Amino acid sequence: MKKDPEMDYRKRIVDYVDSLTGEILATSRYIHENPEIGEKEYKASAHLVEILESRGFSVTRTVGGMETAFKAGCKGCGKGPRIAFLAEYDALGSLGHACGHNFIAAASTFAGIALSPVMGELEGEIMVVGTPAEENLGGKVILLEQGVFEDVDAALMVHPSNETRIVARTLAAQAWEFEFRGKPAHAAAMPWKGRNALDALIQMFLSVDQMRKQQSPSVRTPGIITCGGEKPNIVPERSVGQFSCRGGSCEELLDVIERVHRCAEGAATATGTTVQSRAIQKMYKDIVPNHTMAGLFEKNWRDLGGDIDETPDKGKGSLDIGNLSHEFPCIHPFVQIAPPHVANHTSEFAEFAIGATAEKQIVRSVKALALTALDILLEARILDDMKREFQSQKEGI
Repeated sequence: MKKDPEMDYRKRIVDYVDSLTGEILATSRYIHENPEIGEKEYKASAHLVEILESRGFSVTRTVGGMETAFKAGCKGCGKGPRIAFLAEYDALGSLGHACGHNFIAAASTFAGIALSPVMGELEGEIMVVGTPAEENLGGKVILLEQGVFEDVDAALMVHPSNETRIVARTLAAQAWEFEFRGKPAHAAAMPWKGRNALDALIQMFLSVDQMRKQQSPSVRTPGIITCGGEKPNIVPERSVGQFSCRGGSCEELLDVIERVHRCAEGAATATGTTVQSRAIQKMYKDIVPNHTMAGLFEKNWRDLGGDIDETPDKGKGSLDIGNLSHEFPCIHPFVQIAPPHVANHTSEFAEFAIGATAEKQIVRSVKALALTALDILLEARILDDMKREFQSQKEGI
């Protein structure tokens, strides 16, 4: 009986991932135990680079002007598709890895490693790209602007969640900071001499909240106060607030940003203060899903025994991979590691990020990512189909 080379590749990859299980889980645990915020992921970046170099990958550090970013490549036997696995590894400050980026880092890194033993027999190239600061800055957007993804045909990654969704739907987003300046005065003896910057910021919050009543359900405008004055007996001279503006599309987001700015300007006028604003995060575009590549991942996921949540979406966040998806085909499946009632960005989710379910799902994710990339490397028509779908979607945006 003639041997099927495709099945041989698949078995070799799956068996190899099984042999790497201990190292995969150890990598996830190491990053989880050493949480670092965006642009400060020195330990995580160095750890992943060391692993990739030990497996024969050619690694370039500090790419795109980002100190903790890297690009690791493994070339095949000839020219072909260039596929990137995207590794995130930044944490959420005091919450640690409450978004499970330790899971993402290990899954993407070892998906690339899983393919490396067979790349000498395949045409193309696989890359693992370390993408810092997804939570607070938009590392992928910066790397995209700096040309780091110029040679990429397709990119893929998975994200831990409280549900399994193969096709991601996200909101466009950008965070803004507003600083109000007033005039200090004694808050008890002569308050009329002052101009209250905190009152201005509170008025802005109220205006933004009222604005939401006449906007689409896809709009989000949560905010926090980072500076509200120094002492209660001093009329606050300065106040600072941050707002995360989100919309269902880039067009809607721009409208949201404009209206939030009007709320700030109105509050300043009403209180006799001044206001200045600045974007504190790159604009995250809404993701353009590639159903062709997602279909490959779904088949591999199901073949590996994975389940998929068929209920309606529970909610939408924002991702910096969205910007990449406007440039070339991308997928970003969500993988369940926690019960439905446990939300990302909570201390409880951080515990699930290294729980038994996460460890089972991370190994399955490595296999599904690697096998999906294998499908693309083996059949040129698949990449052609992905690109045709991508172009059709871009023309419709």
